Amino acid sequence: MDRIINQALGLQMNGFNTEALKIFEKAIKKEPNNLLLCEYYGGSLAESGQFNKAKTFLKKALNNGVEKPQVLNNLATVNRDLGLYEEALLNIKAALKFKPKYIDAWVNCANLHMDLKNWPDAIKSFENAIHLNASDLEPHLNLAHAYLHNLELEKALKFNHHCQGKFRHPQFLVGELICYRAMEKYEKALDFAEKLKQEYDNENMWFEWVQTLWMAKKYEKAYKEAEIAKEKFGEYPALKSLIDLIASV
Repeated sequence: MDRIINQALGLQMNGFNTEALKIFEKAIKKEPNNLLLCEYYGGSLAESGQFNKAKTFLKKALNNGVEKPQVLNNLATVNRDLGLYEEALLNIKAALKFKPKYIDAWVNCANLHMDLKNWPDAIKSFENAIHLNASDLEPHLNLAHAYLHNLELEKALKFNHHCQGKFRHPQFLVGELICYRAMEKYEKALDFAEKLKQEYDNENMWFEWVQTLWMAKKYEKAYKEAEIAKEKFGEYPALKSLIDLIASV
């Protein structure tokens, strides 16, 4: 059975999810009570978006008092996708009880708290994940958002600036810009947004530039710059919504 599981996992890791599922399905018919098989089949079902069926097999993998942090974390992900947030949090707490340094579980926990708008708990969970692995980009990006949602604007500003120096990722620059706008430092925001637009010259930075003009009540210039952006990149949805908003002022 180990050979069959490894074969299916190999296919799954290379993007052949349908083929992997077929192998798991055939194997599970032969050994329906194999807990390891239930674990991997449940994970594979979750990957393919079959959340209810995945939940059945992941729960079965926990039968007989078996406690597996990875299964509990996967079960939390499935419950989150099903909108069962409180149940998902119970799964995560159980996973972290058995494996306190489980980075993926801390990230999962943080994302659940973000869904529930529990910003302080989300912040703590992202900080725990970063403490365990300071080189992972995603928790840093999400923690920056969590600080903003919790209205810790100065902290968010410093954090975005620090992370940009560490990761060199443009999203931290956008985060810094959002902080200036939230703090109503529009002179600083306009200067910063214009530099980003000039440096990157892509549709995202042009959108941020036009939005900053609109928020600073520079409506005429915002409309003109939006038209330039439309000529350069086409009327993409975010820009169209902003143009309609400017035109209504």
